[in-house]
Amino acid sequence: MVTLDLLNGYRVIDLTNERGLLAGRMLADLGADVIQIEPPQGSSARRVTPLSSDPVESPSLYWEAYASNKRSVVLDLDSRSGQSSLLDLIASADFLFESSDPGWAEARGLDFASIARINPWCVYVSITPFGHGGPKSNWNDSELICWAAGGALFFNRDEDRPPVRISVPQAYFHASADAASAALIAHRARVRDGIGQRVDISVQVSAAQATLSAVLSAAVGDHSTYPVEGTEQVTSSRRRLDLSGSGSASRRTKWPVLDGYVEMHLSLGPAAGRFTNNLFKWLGEMGVVDRKFVDLDWVAAPDLYKSGGLTFDELELARAQVAAYFATRTKAELLDAAIARKMLLAPIYTVEDLLISPQFIDRRFFVTLEDPHGDNLTLPGPLVWIDGEPTGRRSKAPRLGEHQATWASDVASRPHGAGVGTNDDGPVVPALEGLKVADLSWVVAGPMIGRVLADYGATVVRVESSWRVETNRLVGPFRDGVQHAENSASYGNCNAGKLGVTLDLSLQEGRDVVLDLIKWADVVIESFSPGVMEKWGLAFADIQKVNPSVIMVSTSLLGQTGRMANFAGYGNIGAAISGYQNIVGWPDRPPLGPFGPYSDYVGPRFSLVALMAALDRRDRDGVGAHLDIAQAEAAIHFLAPEVAQFVQQGVVASRRGNRDLQMAPHGVYKCASGEIGRSRWIAIAIRSDEEWRTFADVIGQPEVADDPDFATAEARLTRADELDERVAAWVLSRSAPDVESLLQGAGLAAHVASSSLDLLDDPQLVQRRHFVVLEHPLHGTTTVENSRFVMSRTPAVVRRAAPTLGQHNEHVLRDILGYSRTKYQRLMDANVLR
Repeated sequence: MVTLDLLNGYRVIDLTNERGLLAGRMLADLGADVIQIEPPQGSSARRVTPLSSDPVESPSLYWEAYASNKRSVVLDLDSRSGQSSLLDLIASADFLFESSDPGWAEARGLDFASIARINPWCVYVSITPFGHGGPKSNWNDSELICWAAGGALFFNRDEDRPPVRISVPQAYFHASADAASAALIAHRARVRDGIGQRVDISVQVSAAQATLSAVLSAAVGDHSTYPVEGTEQVTSSRRRLDLSGSGSASRRTKWPVLDGYVEMHLSLGPAAGRFTNNLFKWLGEMGVVDRKFVDLDWVAAPDLYKSGGLTFDELELARAQVAAYFATRTKAELLDAAIARKMLLAPIYTVEDLLISPQFIDRRFFVTLEDPHGDNLTLPGPLVWIDGEPTGRRSKAPRLGEHQATWASDVASRPHGAGVGTNDDGPVVPALEGLKVADLSWVVAGPMIGRVLADYGATVVRVESSWRVETNRLVGPFRDGVQHAENSASYGNCNAGKLGVTLDLSLQEGRDVVLDLIKWADVVIESFSPGVMEKWGLAFADIQKVNPSVIMVSTSLLGQTGRMANFAGYGNIGAAISGYQNIVGWPDRPPLGPFGPYSDYVGPRFSLVALMAALDRRDRDGVGAHLDIAQAEAAIHFLAPEVAQFVQQGVVASRRGNRDLQMAPHGVYKCASGEIGRSRWIAIAIRSDEEWRTFADVIGQPEVADDPDFATAEARLTRADELDERVAAWVLSRSAPDVESLLQGAGLAAHVASSSLDLLDDPQLVQRRHFVVLEHPLHGTTTVENSRFVMSRTPAVVRRAAPTLGQHNEHVLRDILGYSRTKYQRLMDANVLR
């Protein structure tokens, strides 16, 4: 595998544990020298499940997955000598990542203020559950607690059971990927200004991205798209049609087949109804559905539904007939049909399926690293493809202290204070000020990239069409609950801060305007199906001719190459084909899947890391790049330990409800009905035997605290059902906020499963100014989420609401591209700007 070292020459000091291990590894994959600092007993990440079959050499597959490409140095940071040695190394570092509890670094002289005095050049990145400062900054946490606090738990549930987590930990991965991209954005400001800054990552805030902007429901007044006030709204909320085709607001997307399940949203409306037309045409040819469903134009079905010409019961009948036929087919047969017939359908893969997928084989996605000391290891490989070549892993995770012998040369290899500047007294300039971006993407995975760039000062021009409405404009929540292309809070959240133009790209004149935008731009973002840009004469080779230093980001479901590259689908399809649909839900029920288009929450973060690294290389040598990011592949990186475990031990990751492999009690419990608009579920995670004894006292059952049947985690895990019954009975008579306050006050990890209204009032999010009210040309004001991270020196600024259709046509074409009034009017008259 070719290694493309975009970040060659940069040094990263990594103090993180399992909370942030992935962040440094992403930079290591792109060529940075990442030195993992471990305590004498080894990083706690070395003991995180799943465990290896070789417990002596490499006990944790989690460690193996996320510490590869790094070096290991052991230092006792509780000692003066260890702290002094670390400071010597930090003096010449470019980045420092840490994930300690608030106060730990300060007590050891390793906080940002102390590091900045030694090395003002250093970008210091902190990953904590709730962020530094604020009323929850010292709260106790776990994966489940962070998922609950960010809202991703509340929106993911069956109608008659508690909200449910993804059975494989995810929240810290989202935060770690945010940390990697934020570090490189801060680095760009540092290169310009000569001084570093602190980056504050909150896992709670990062997890909120996995709600598809449903966290904004209460803020925009939509209580029908997603439940806001209580579980009784879930059923009624699902009856309103989802016109996006994305599967974002429908649980009826899992279809049993002979050998498992497939994911398919029965799409209605202009965004994706044509895929349903293809489905019923195919089923009609085989005579397995009523003719009226074959003759129905599913693009126009919403209007027919509203007029009463199509009923909810008829839609249910159509689903029943589809389900009956699918039950006679295999996943492979239906996938072949989906490819041949252009249908929005994908098999729900297990981890085992991932490794034999022809697409991932074509892409050389899984790699096996040889290990002379133990078992070989199979893991996801390329982080991104650059100019047709995959980046990837060079070495297995290091053994404890493996690189201790190079310590002296590491310290001496770079001068202290290298790169330090003094430009900290002038006006603060946004980190990405001057960066010019042509954003040709759509839905979520592409637009979220441009949104982050706009937050930090880039000029981002979003190109779309007013006659073929962008899918995300049809995704709720909607302003006051009214479905309309200008009312989507999801669209507004993904596109705030951008300038908007409408162009008909089916016309050559429209593509000519895009080409002029590309000549102007530093970065082009596109998320069309592979081949579309080539068809329009806008392939990377074409645009390089007019802009040799341009960087193009192509983000698609499965990447630009491979036999399934043209496979159509949204992020719910990506979640199916990357293994996630199968690991969310209850072991006694069919898969529930993660909320919304899950791979769309991961792909943008990988794209940003690759883009910022490519921009840094271009700043140094003037070379542009074509970045190929497959959203499904990005998501699989968050399942890397489970991939390794299957190859090594034959264990297939499965859904476990809210059960944990190491903690008990561990679950989400129904509380007494409380104030209208408040969530009625509480997430609780007891992380140790000591915490169990405290918990037993708090719930008034001290007699079980030291009972041998419950005294150890191993014992409690065998009696998890009984424990859940005890906890549920105690919780049911109390309100969720009261339980949360009582348990956190006792030093235990608990959090309300936050609804949209809970999040809007959350004091920690209020302190971080997470919700931003913006002026809006049609609504007066609107609300969006702020940046996922906080920078101390060049903070994000959300400059404007997302554009209405064609809002900035004249400004962009005349003021930015320099078109004359005559040329602009000619394009208007020719209906090019639509």
